[in-house]
Amino acid sequence: MKPNSIFLKLLLSFLWILALGTGLGGHRCLAAAGGPDAYGYTWKDSNEPGGPAYQWIDITTTGTQVTGLGDDNFAGPFGFIDGFQFYWYYPTQVWIGSNGYLSFSGNNFASPFPIIPNTASPHNFIAGMMSDLNFDGTGNPGTCYYRNTSDTIVISWINVPFWTMGTPSFIGSNSFQIVLVRSDRSITFNYQSQLGMTQGDDITIGIENITGQLGLQHSKNIYPTGGYSVKFYYPTTTTYQAVDGGVHWNMEEGNGGVFVKRYTAVPSTTNIKNFGNQPIQSINVTTSVSHPTAIGTSGSGQVSSLLPGTDTTLSLGAPLIPTDPGIYTMISQVSGITGDLVASNNLLQSKIIAVDTVGTQIPLVYHDATAEPGGISWSGGSGGIGYYIKPPFYPCQINGYNINIAADPSASGCYLKIYDDNGPNGGPGTLLDSVYASPTSYTVGVNSVIPTAGTQVSIPSGGFYVLWVMPAGSNVTLAWDRTPPVSNRSYEYLGGLWAPCRFRFTEDYFLGVSVAWANFEDVRALRLVSPQANALLNTPTPVQFRALNAGSSVNGQPIQLGYKFSIEAPVFHTVPAGSILPGDSITHQFTTLLSSGALRSGTLCTWVRMNGDMNSSNDTTCINVTYQPGVGLREIVRGNQSWTLYPNPASDDVRILGMNEQKLPGEWLLTDATGRAFRVLSEQETDQQIRLDLRGLAEGVYYLQAGNEAGRALPLFIRR
Repeated sequence: MKPNSIFLKLLLSFLWILALGTGLGGHRCLAAAGGPDAYGYTWKDSNEPGGPAYQWIDITTTGTQVTGLGDDNFAGPFGFIDGFQFYWYYPTQVWIGSNGYLSFSGNNFASPFPIIPNTASPHNFIAGMMSDLNFDGTGNPGTCYYRNTSDTIVISWINVPFWTMGTPSFIGSNSFQIVLVRSDRSITFNYQSQLGMTQGDDITIGIENITGQLGLQHSKNIYPTGGYSVKFYYPTTTTYQAVDGGVHWNMEEGNGGVFVKRYTAVPSTTNIKNFGNQPIQSINVTTSVSHPTAIGTSGSGQVSSLLPGTDTTLSLGAPLIPTDPGIYTMISQVSGITGDLVASNNLLQSKIIAVDTVGTQIPLVYHDATAEPGGISWSGGSGGIGYYIKPPFYPCQINGYNINIAADPSASGCYLKIYDDNGPNGGPGTLLDSVYASPTSYTVGVNSVIPTAGTQVSIPSGGFYVLWVMPAGSNVTLAWDRTPPVSNRSYEYLGGLWAPCRFRFTEDYFLGVSVAWANFEDVRALRLVSPQANALLNTPTPVQFRALNAGSSVNGQPIQLGYKFSIEAPVFHTVPAGSILPGDSITHQFTTLLSSGALRSGTLCTWVRMNGDMNSSNDTTCINVTYQPGVGLREIVRGNQSWTLYPNPASDDVRILGMNEQKLPGEWLLTDATGRAFRVLSEQETDQQIRLDLRGLAEGVYYLQAGNEAGRALPLFIRR
């Protein structure tokens, strides 16, 4: 199945007719030698004196059959030969493409296929017979095998036909292989047999490096004959100096769009890499994050040096705090690299989508809500588009699909599915939901929400995949967004197989989900109110702490509250079910006071426990305190207000702690035994704690009361 805007569909049909009418499909003139490219690679074929002798390596019984190949996709990654050199670098893994290529960067290549070299992404591939091959369809004879030995890798495509429109969706047969040898760094293509034609004779044979600046093309739009070999030779010496530094990724590896919570700090993280074969110094790096209405952020820095093939990660400037929902554009850029060969990787735009977490239908979509003319579909139907989504909060509940159908002239409807990311290598795994969206369930050209089937889908962690699929034989079209930045998160779905979308660098699609906070139970030990951290306690002391219901409903079970100081026995209390509303908190004071029979410095921990609590990582909070028995800690009580004084006796300073989180008065009166008043400096440390400076006062007994109001005075002993 092929991507099918009306223009692309007509163009491919025209090229196919042209090829049949002119006989271009039978053109098989093959040059005997070629190169060098700028790096020094050359090639010779088996017709050239000194060239390779054709020799097919049968690995059908000694290799491993590659599964998962279909139409326009790839399988992998597969482990690679340690030490095999491709240009100036050493790939460590390889992906095998259904369309007759190897990719060292996990990229998908589909028609139209590139001319080599080509600065447009993607790069870093070996094209044995890059063409519109197809492993999909009932009765398709195509197979692929892979064998990795200590010095040689062989990948064989056997009896693989070309794709064609109609039923069956394949025609012809091609058997060829790519052979990679570590010892001499050579690359050999062996062609056992070739039968049939592909649309437009769109065939690419050759190699291209990681930047796209270098490559060596054997042929374009020419069919190789059976019993024929081509060998690419690594240069004996090379003077090519590849100076190339650039932005590798933003936010996270893969340059994907990310969802974040509104009002949550987001570091502006970027990764800078030396893609070349020369050391580089003094790399200037700038980042900026912008939004149409909200305040963004920016930063700058410098990487002093990077060796070839190495990278470094930076967080520049203040973190982004997205105050408005919507798309934030992050731009990272490098400059100042003397002799930099590749400008295309010096700047990278990434998409940050800030999500407002209030509501029952929170959209998780990568598009900008404004559809552009056209859209994507697949010739003959049955194709699809997918996305990988990591929600910005957990657990979340998916309650609908967000789609915009740009065209549905046959009123075909479409299928919508959700998969867990528990498949191989984090790919699509367990099917979580599936619905058929009838043409009456949406309006063409309008952003629509299609409910999930039956119960809602809960996502407790990780991510998931959402998929849109055309019915077979239909021409329904999914709307697209082609305005940068682009998420690079899209997949194409053909013959039941997933592959990164060939247009993921330039397009996003109107496909996503709507979610809500899941109906979950979560209680938290928020913080200790009393005593304060690092406090010196002298007498049995009340323990207060705040517990929060961070769930989405009132606590359905009783909550056990407890505290433990050092090696003393734990203390427990129970709060009944239904006592804390969602988002609300309580301040609890235990009736059993904290005490110890000996001088003890240790940890005071408080906790909450509840059956059904979905997040136990936030159930405990701890501080350090010291208990020194025998030295009094006093308390002032006035009406329903109370304050605690510590340490008592004191020397240089004393602290006043408000109980039950009451705000303390701003004025305090200190007198001696004769009634004489003294001025002391005070410092408001928190709303609930004040520090009084006692330096300069003589040793003796004093009395402290709030302000100038009549009330109970608290004795304070100053000891020198």
